[in-house]
Amino acid sequence: MANVEEGMCEVLVVGAGPVGLMAAGELAHRGVAVRVIDRERTRDSLSKALVVHARTLEIMDLAGLADEFVKRGYPAPGLDVSLQRTGKPVSVNMRHLDTRFPYMLVLPQRQTEEILAGRLEDLDVPIERGVELVDLSPGQDHVVATLRGEDGREEPVRARYLVGADGSHSSVRRLVNLPFDGRQLDSLVLIGDVKADVDLVRSRITNLTSSRGFVSLLPFLGEYVRVFAVDFERQNHARDDVLTLEELQDTVNAIAGRTIELRDPMWLTRYVAPSRQVRTIRAGRVFLAGDATHAHSPAAGQGMNMGLQDAANLGWKLAMVLRGQAPASLLDTFDSERHPVHTSVRHGTDQMFRLFTLTNPVLRLARSIVTRTVVRRAPVQRRLAGRLSGLAMDYRHAHKGAGEGRMRSGDRIPDVDLWTAHRPSTRLYEVLRDPGYGLFVYAEADHLVADRGRITALFAAVAGTYGVAVRPHLVIDEGVVDPAEMGAPVFVDVASQFARKLGARHGSVLLIRPDGYLAAHDRSFDIRAVAAWCRSRLVAAGQEA
Repeated sequence: MANVEEGMCEVLVVGAGPVGLMAAGELAHRGVAVRVIDRERTRDSLSKALVVHARTLEIMDLAGLADEFVKRGYPAPGLDVSLQRTGKPVSVNMRHLDTRFPYMLVLPQRQTEEILAGRLEDLDVPIERGVELVDLSPGQDHVVATLRGEDGREEPVRARYLVGADGSHSSVRRLVNLPFDGRQLDSLVLIGDVKADVDLVRSRITNLTSSRGFVSLLPFLGEYVRVFAVDFERQNHARDDVLTLEELQDTVNAIAGRTIELRDPMWLTRYVAPSRQVRTIRAGRVFLAGDATHAHSPAAGQGMNMGLQDAANLGWKLAMVLRGQAPASLLDTFDSERHPVHTSVRHGTDQMFRLFTLTNPVLRLARSIVTRTVVRRAPVQRRLAGRLSGLAMDYRHAHKGAGEGRMRSGDRIPDVDLWTAHRPSTRLYEVLRDPGYGLFVYAEADHLVADRGRITALFAAVAGTYGVAVRPHLVIDEGVVDPAEMGAPVFVDVASQFARKLGARHGSVLLIRPDGYLAAHDRSFDIRAVAAWCRSRLVAAGQEA
């Protein structure tokens, strides 16, 4: 951990929900002095988010946490979108996705928080609960945050940067005067975590609809099921009116067209879905992440996943800037990359919510016909699964025209199997877990002798200029090569996955970001081209950022 003066931290994270915990963990893992506060004295016992999507699991894999997530949850292979009470359901199937995680992992939010809090504990970062942010003053090279403890005493804290991960009612957002543009959606939603006596596949999210409304059933914990319902005959209640089990029971039976006995409720509430977003997710040295910057319908379970991906995107960038390894301009890409993603997801979930809650009988019939005839088609399945899982999301919009071949700057890098001597089989994502960019040179064994000098010179130049900010690796199609001779670790593309999935060929050089997206791709072993990439993204060791 870096040394900082008393009363100062490098990054102050406000909010100890999943997003704040993820951001703090990414920073602490990279040696940043981080402080985490939350105004609530205890962690929320309710599990508002229940689904962890494939791309989020890949982010957790890069952090070394995915195995613990998978161990605690269970895989739902798809999402039923048939929106009908009888007949064979029509589903979006995740099984064909090119990922280690071809499913939706059903895992209560509190367990996500436990895993992320455990990581912080391992990194010796305490979570300061009962501590509230009450004021915020920006400076040229820091921010001053005024914190108030449970005893009422106030403490000024200087931080180089501040991350607001304090939810939809964010104090950080209010203190930096960022409006939360948008509105509340029209329909009142009934939500309950209950035991349900119903014959359904407990690994799948089941959706049902009728002229009365819409209901979704998501099994998530033993006998418990999350019920999410819109009842057109119960829209005259206020949001704060108490929801009874009897009301929810009547709604579910009326929409499902059969009796589904509900009992032993853990949580019952009425909810109005928002559709809101800030215009920018950065205000100087203050950044917003998660629900503090975007709030939308819970359709498809995107909210927490977006926030966790926000945290992963921001964490490595802040760390590299603070370590003097990257210019401060790198932080501008947090907004240029993530804000358009927030907009796209918000519009998509709004459309899905409206589709679920159609009242016009003609439109409901058209919806049923479309889901039965169109959604089953393989291209539509791939498109929907890619969007729901987050795997189709890329940052090409922020890196226009960069890169060669099939892969472009901003594209997600899929995981691939690799082999290296004296170690069990490994994966690309395991190699990427070390902080910094990964530089991967691909060479064919038949041509390696002729190009060895160019490759070793490239590795030496990168290591000598950027140190640990860029970690060079050689990937070959076959054979055994001594890493000491190359000046970098050597891996074998045993299943040709690196070449096939990443579009690599002899001479390819790929610069891969810490969050598993492609920064640049060249096909010439050209030291000058690689130097140009690195100069645009990094600060040479020993130089001022």
